[in-house]
Formats: sequence, structure tokens, C-alpha cells
Amino acid sequence: MNETLTEPSFYWYDFETFGLNRRSDRPAQFAGMRTDMDFNPMGKGEIFYAKPTEDYLPHPESCLLTGITPQLCEEKGMVESDFANEIWARFNQPETVSIGYNSLGFDDEVCRFLFWRNFLDPYSHMWKQGCSRWDIFPLTCAVWALRGNGIKWPLWEEIDPVEYPKAEGRKGVCFKLEFLSKANGIVHEHAHDALSDVEATMGLARLIRQTEPRLWQWAFENRTKAKIKAALESGRPVVWISPKFSQESGFVRVAAMIGVNVQNVNEVFMWDLSKDPTVLSTLSEQEIKERLFVRRDELPDGPVYRLQVNSAPFVCNNLKVIPADRAERYGLDFNTIIENYRKLLSIKSLIEGPLLEYAESRERPEPSDVDFGLYDGGFPTRDDGVKKEEVSRTEPDLLAQMVHDGMKFDDPRLDELLFRFRARNWPDTLNEEERERWREFRQHRLMEGDAGQRGVLTIGDYFNAIDELQETSFEDERAQEILEALYEWGERLGEACTN
Repeated sequence: MNETLTEPSFYWYDFETFGLNRRSDRPAQFAGMRTDMDFNPMGKGEIFYAKPTEDYLPHPESCLLTGITPQLCEEKGMVESDFANEIWARFNQPETVSIGYNSLGFDDEVCRFLFWRNFLDPYSHMWKQGCSRWDIFPLTCAVWALRGNGIKWPLWEEIDPVEYPKAEGRKGVCFKLEFLSKANGIVHEHAHDALSDVEATMGLARLIRQTEPRLWQWAFENRTKAKIKAALESGRPVVWISPKFSQESGFVRVAAMIGVNVQNVNEVFMWDLSKDPTVLSTLSEQEIKERLFVRRDELPDGPVYRLQVNSAPFVCNNLKVIPADRAERYGLDFNTIIENYRKLLSIKSLIEGPLLEYAESRERPEPSDVDFGLYDGGFPTRDDGVKKEEVSRTEPDLLAQMVHDGMKFDDPRLDELLFRFRARNWPDTLNEEERERWREFRQHRLMEGDAGQRGVLTIGDYFNAIDELQETSFEDERAQEILEALYEWGERLGEACTN
């Protein structure tokens, strides 16, 4: 039998969420659209809503920003399990590149924790069956830093702070998608509406490919983990462009790899070659560790950075990618950089010992809540992996019966996660004891909170936030309507977990 070949495609997507914490806040709306590699649609754009669960309160500020209330999601949405499965199926269609704007900085992690909570593989869309990820935001920064004469770049100083208060006092180029779209005539009718953001991202990507076709193609072909590792191991300095670096420096660092994190082989340590590394030869191993791994607020500009090779960073091992005039603008002296690279090679062995010792000694604290425990506890055993797949495809009533018959995981965290999974999606399948357990869990989370639940609101915090926003938006009728709906939602959840 001949295998059916799947055509490579982009799946453009965006989330609107009920908060800004990628691990603990829940998605409200998802939009996506599939195109071929030339941006020709392969179907219509689609929007999904997720029904909110009774163990979570939205952040009122996020609701004001998007206009999405929990009542709207309850009316239009599907239970989180179905919501997660719809998205997972699209991301995992063979040869799919899931792509967005700042997606690897936010949306992709929202996805991973969504998949984790719903017993779906959180990583398969990154590598399996030819699937991969890409992010237009770092590429946009690279286009501006290296080329970009065919694109209009909006300035913060030109944005009316009355229209957008966060523009107050800011300077430089604004890389917010809504303002880039507006400056370049890209249709973006409703910022913070997921499908509108998807369409705007596609428009910006199309503009980049039209104006800088060679850079677009090079970035796409060199985004993979294998290509990044090859560049880092090529024996040459690399140009690394990242939004986390300052705009004044062009978002650019010229750097070299000095080691791999043994606890996470996808993380490598990079030396900023604008810094002279010979100072390390005069230090003890303890002093080297203190110098290399200081707190960011003590030494925000390096010289050591962490790079994720599997997150499609913009990394090029050819210094000629930076035009001479841009290098001068960003204060890059290539002669100094090459000399520092030679010095680094000569003393690299001094760094490797403390680097390895540091990486091996780092301990991740145990999470206080399984909802946020994706990165803790290692990968599941083979038996647990089989059971997780079984959970994801079993009907709710049968799944309840399996649990009541004694189904257990090797990792006890997954037993708790399974309980919450069933309670959030199909509470009618809980027996009397489980219903009381679920009520007590919700009461503790919403009424008392937990220091380990980073970003999770208690009822008290929730109502305080609503009160503050009501005072500052008294004359805004739309805002008052949303806040009134949120107040009613909070009262409903509070009553549900105490009765």
C-alpha cells in the first residue's frame, strides 16, 4: 500500500487568555487558519472557545482588554478536553508548522500546559511526523535589525497615549502587532481578537517575504534544532538576534557556545563576545561560577546567556549577515569580537568544569500543584505513557469506571491530574466522595490560595481587582458591563464551592 503524502503547511494561530501567566492562566479563545507554504488558504479561519472551569478565576484586566467574559465562553465554548483535542489535532497534522506572533514566547507554552492538563502529548507538535514550530516576532526583529527598508516601522513616540496608555514615555520602534499592521496597511480590525491577530500575523509574514525574500527563506530553512546546533558547533562566532536583548543594540549579540546544560540538553550557555573572557583565567572555580551565573538584576547584560536550541532562535554563523553600517550603529567591533573569540577558545577548559558543576547542582523545586508540574518529574514511564494515551481516547463514563475499578499511574501526580481532568470536564461522572473532594479542592484554591500557585487569583484578590478597575473606568460603559459580569461570575463560583 502506498502511503499518502501530506503537503507541508503553516497553521497560523493565536490565543486570547484570561491572564498573562503562561502556565496557570487558562485560554478563553483560540483562532487558527491553515495555508500552504505560499500563504494560500487551505480552508477557512476557525475560532474555538473554552468553557471556563469552576476552579479558576479570570484576571479582570485581561477581560477588559479582550472583551471576553467567562459567560461568553460558557455560552459558546466546549469543555476544555474537547477544546484541547481540537487544537492538538491541527498542530499534529503531519508536516504542519504551527506559527504565530510571539507564539514561542507565550502561546506555545499556553498550549503545552493545556495539553498537559488534558492528557495529550505536550511536545509532539514540535517534532513528530515532520511537525515543527516558528515565531514571526523574532524574525521581525531580525528584519528590522539587519534589513527592513521596505517596511514601515512605527515609533512609540508617535502613538497617542490616550489611545494606548502603555505608550506613555516609551521611545524607539514599536513591535506590537497592531501598530505594525496599521503602519503597513495590513488589515487588523480588532486587536486582541484571536482571528484578527491571526490574519494580521499572516499579513506581516507576507510583507516580510515580499520585501526580504532571501532573509525569509534563510530564516525558515535554518530554524530547526539541527541547524541551530550545526551553527553553534561550526567553530565560528554566531550572530544571535533575540527580542530579549535591547533595541539599542539591535537585539543583537555576537556570541559563542561555552557548554550544554546537562539537565536540559536543549539549553546551551552562550558567551557574549563583546566581553573579554580572559578575566576568567585569574579567578578560582568558585569565583568563575559567581561571575558566570549572577542574578539578572545584578548583571543584566551578560556575559552568559541561555539559548534554547529547540525554540527556533535566529542564529547565523556568518558575521557578514550584519551590514557594516548596522554593526557601527549597534557598537559592534568585529576585530574585538574575533580576538575575544580566540581568547575564549584558549581558556574554554577553565569554564567547562564550573559550568558542568553548576548545571548538575541546579535543583528544580518540587511544584506545589500538579497543574503546573509539566517540567517536573521527568518523562512518564512506558506504562504511564500507555495509560495517558488511553485516558485521552476513553469516553467519560468508561473512564470513570476504570478509575473506580482501581486504575493507577506509576507517577502519583498523574492520579491527581486525572481526578481534576474528570472533574473539570465531566463532573457528572464523579461519585459522591469525589464530588466532595472536588468541592473542597475548589474551596481551598479559590478561598485560601497557595503560595505555589503563581498567578492564580483567590476570590478576595479577584473582587479587589474588580473594585479598583470600576473606580478607574467609571465613565466607560463597556468596561462597567464587563466588570459587572465578572462580579456575578465571582459570586457564582464562590457560592458553588462553599455549598
